[in-house]
Amino acid sequence: MSNKQTAAMLDKKLDAKTAHTMFLCGLVMVAAVLIHDGDHIRQALNWGYHIPLAIWALNLTVYIFPAVTIFLAKSNRMSATLVGAVGGIFTSASFLILHLFGSATGLWGVWNFSYFELMKGVTYQGNFYQGVDWISWVLLFHVPVFCLPCSCIGFKNFLRLKREAAA
Repeated sequence: MSNKQTAAMLDKKLDAKTAHTMFLCGLVMVAAVLIHDGDHIRQALNWGYHIPLAIWALNLTVYIFPAVTIFLAKSNRMSATLVGAVGGIFTSASFLILHLFGSATGLWGVWNFSYFELMKGVTYQGNFYQGVDWISWVLLFHVPVFCLPCSCIGFKNFLRLKREAAA
């Protein structure tokens, strides 16, 4: 793609339908993450676990891609398609990796342990925590079910706009 074509693509504004679609994709991703986070609140209440403020703050990172997608879509920016596409993949992968394999960083509190470990029970900071039930599993796997289609929609629209700019 030539510099002229790249500039034409970057200058392109989204049509109303595509902007609306990407806005909805951003909302769907936010909703999926909120529902999953709601399950963590349920888990914490059941365990008597106090979620530290640092984890609340760190958790905001998963809302960045969906929020930026919404902002860019409301601004009719072509980049909403690419940000939404990457966001759906990032969100799905980060949730699945953390909860299926655990985290070695120590940043996620009791959720540094995988769901498999939490099903059996773990000792964290001197307290025993157990209880990942079927609801938690459903609300983990619902994230990619809702976020990956947003990625496909974003990539599809990005490639369409790229073809149109090249023409």
